[in-house]
Amino acid sequence: MNVPRAGCVVLGAVLGAVVLGAVSPTAQTDRPAVGPEHPFQLAPRVERTLPNGLRVIVSRQTAIPKVSVTLTVLSGYSSDPADLTGLAALTADVVQEGTKTRTSKEIRRQVFGMGGSLNAGVSQDYTSLSVRGLAEFAPQLIEVVADVAMNPTLPADEISILKQQRLQNVLQQKASPQFLSNRTFRRALFGNHPYARTSETEATLNAIDRARIEAFHSSHYRPNNAFLLVVGAVDPTAIMSVAEKTLGGWARGDVPKPAYAAPPTLNGRKVYFVQRPNSIQSSISVGNFAIKRGDPRWYEVTLANTIYGGAFNSRIVRNIREEKGYTYSPGSSLTGFADAGFYRFSADVRNEVTGATLAEVFKEMDMMRAETVAAGELNGAKSYLRGIFPIQTSSQAGLAATLNNVYIFGLPKDYAETFGAKIAAVSPDQVKSAAGTLLGSQNSIVAIVGDWAKVKDQLAGFKDITFLDADGKTIPEPSAP
Repeated sequence: MNVPRAGCVVLGAVLGAVVLGAVSPTAQTDRPAVGPEHPFQLAPRVERTLPNGLRVIVSRQTAIPKVSVTLTVLSGYSSDPADLTGLAALTADVVQEGTKTRTSKEIRRQVFGMGGSLNAGVSQDYTSLSVRGLAEFAPQLIEVVADVAMNPTLPADEISILKQQRLQNVLQQKASPQFLSNRTFRRALFGNHPYARTSETEATLNAIDRARIEAFHSSHYRPNNAFLLVVGAVDPTAIMSVAEKTLGGWARGDVPKPAYAAPPTLNGRKVYFVQRPNSIQSSISVGNFAIKRGDPRWYEVTLANTIYGGAFNSRIVRNIREEKGYTYSPGSSLTGFADAGFYRFSADVRNEVTGATLAEVFKEMDMMRAETVAAGELNGAKSYLRGIFPIQTSSQAGLAATLNNVYIFGLPKDYAETFGAKIAAVSPDQVKSAAGTLLGSQNSIVAIVGDWAKVKDQLAGFKDITFLDADGKTIPEPSAP
């Protein structure tokens, strides 16, 4: 598939050169004016809560004759027992492998026959079962999702296969410096808080059996702990009728809620170094706590992160990529959950610039905390965010994902329609305040995966360093070879 596209790129470049060669110098320098921004407007959503507690939300979108059906259960990794991390994820896999009336093959054959696919996604706060297909089959697609959620048989042979697949994935993850850097960062930042859990381990997977999966499904897959979101070319009234008929008999129950331990208090710059002998580069994560996803300050914190490292023309990218050439793709991300959030800078850099990269990361943090962002830079970040939001929600799947977050995190119902206006209203002082909250320069977690012998001299300024192996176990300071 890539070869023809590459050929098109080359041909396009040649044709572009020919065309440009025929254009006058004046025309080359003139840029068309930016047109007016179109308001982001969605059809009114129809919402109803069934007697069993299930919320049903329908958004009619007729651009394409397809439908996206998402059943979200408000339990995820944070609902796993500490010694059974991966239970929610494995449960989401297994429920798709057969029901009381359908085998695994029949489920996939039926969904495929309706022009669709069935998938599951698990995050810290939720599990989503999603199916997409032709809009004319919306009732049948809802029925399949309902059957999978309500009536799984949880076959033991499929559980065994899925566990083996996940065990192989664990081994692959341990070989990834980027994964280890993120995992080390999250564990150090959140400690005993459930948000420290990024994935299962060999020990937690081996402890999960069918009885535990069945118990998790029975206690968490309940209508009063879930909502159904339908986006597409459908009639909301008809969908409500289908949802009530199909899911109205789902029995409600008492759902255990996750217990949130207080995250550790950050005091100083704490370095966690994962020894990876013979590594030619360092995989770095730097960050700290952020606000929860439902916090109304999300817009200003998002802007602060965008200016710092969240966009390709951000400060940190211009600094360590464009000006210094330390790495190709540095960046920062902002993640919000129901109970807390975090900010993380990440990059893979050559061994010899590991210390210099950290110095620039903290320098840029300090500048953002100390100085008010210039109007031009702030307006550029606002234009970027307001420009990509319609692109992110232009597909049916993208819009469904955005609306899914609205109901998971209790965001304002008009979040999608007002996002652009609220970003535009953020002031320079609010961005500076957000940077002070977000970018904890002096109090930060630093996770590095690399070869200690090759970088230790560059990290002499850090006094609080913990050494770990690939399994996350504490080890003595690695000795020189």
